[in-house]
Amino acid sequence: MLLFLRSRVEYTAEQLFKIKQLRQLVEKSDVLHVGTDDIFLTKFLHYTHWDTIKAYQAIHAYYDFKHKHPNWVARHPVDYYQKLFYATHARFVMPNVDKNGRVLVIFKTVDAFQQFPDYLQSLVEIDDLIFESLLMLPRVQEHGITVICDLQGTTRNFLRQFSPSFMKIVNDKNGVIPFTQRIVHIIQRGFLMHVTSTLFMPFMNKEFKEKIFTHDGKHLSKLREMIGYESLPAEYGGPATNVLDTNLIFNYLSQNSKYLEKLQDYEKRPV
Repeated sequence: MLLFLRSRVEYTAEQLFKIKQLRQLVEKSDVLHVGTDDIFLTKFLHYTHWDTIKAYQAIHAYYDFKHKHPNWVARHPVDYYQKLFYATHARFVMPNVDKNGRVLVIFKTVDAFQQFPDYLQSLVEIDDLIFESLLMLPRVQEHGITVICDLQGTTRNFLRQFSPSFMKIVNDKNGVIPFTQRIVHIIQRGFLMHVTSTLFMPFMNKEFKEKIFTHDGKHLSKLREMIGYESLPAEYGGPATNVLDTNLIFNYLSQNSKYLEKLQDYEKRPV
């Protein structure tokens, strides 16, 4: 059970006014074909510290990216990705938040290129699905997320995919996803893992780089200190009961599948 789902939010009168303002701006747009529900609007308002105009601009920026890179967002129902989730066990969410109140997700590099010919493309879409689902949560909209990227399973098959153009698009998308904060912990061990993080870093903007922390796979005391022992998965030094479970993330996605599929239809149609 994901305990952080219990959190609820009550908006102030000023915040409700700003939601109404942003809704009116979106509804008047001739090019934005998106929703105007509170969940959709508040993720951009939190992202821009409740600046209505900047939130409106952020919506445009996100859908400009989607228009330019349509393959970098989820394009299928949740069930379409079920086989890959359970064949790889590479994406997880923890039931408890970290010590700073952020939802904790774990991404692992698992080589399944032979089993899934379009594996990297599927991972791009799955990660988009996960991020969009988390951005539905008031806690995530307010506090952001913490990501553990475990690169210990990196192989040369991954490295072949990481071209400069791929890295640039990763950075471009990082610049438009409306997380108030994303703290990233990279776990790496061995030559290939260091190569992977070295490839990514030059393409990250300065602000995002400041939120990235690297850890040797053998020494995780700093990771425990930053995330909190009680929240950390057992395999990274947390309590033995904190076992990674694919069911948690996939069931959560399935429960919100209708809304997530609706988001896939949102777009910007330039005049």
